[in-house]
Amino acid sequence: MHLIIINLKLNIMTHTYSISGMICEGCAKFVKEQIERHPEVSLVETLREENKLVIRTSQDISVAELQKSLDKDSEWVGKFDII
Repeated sequence: MHLIIINLKLNIMTHTYSISGMICEGCAKFVKEQIERHPEVSLVETLREENKLVIRTSQDISVAELQKSLDKDSEWVGKFDII
């Protein structure tokens, strides 16, 4: 499930994604750090117990692009899936 909320005044979008593989605090920290590196992302919140990822962006970012951010580190490739 992917939910989008748009604030038209500030041109900020809040996206909520389901994510699999985020089973520990270390995983949640890795996901947060990798997604925060994207230049269009202004906020990342990982909700490990709910298997959710919440991001704020100034423009739309595809799920494939976010997934690429998570698969950059060879140790973690394929561990997480954004849905």
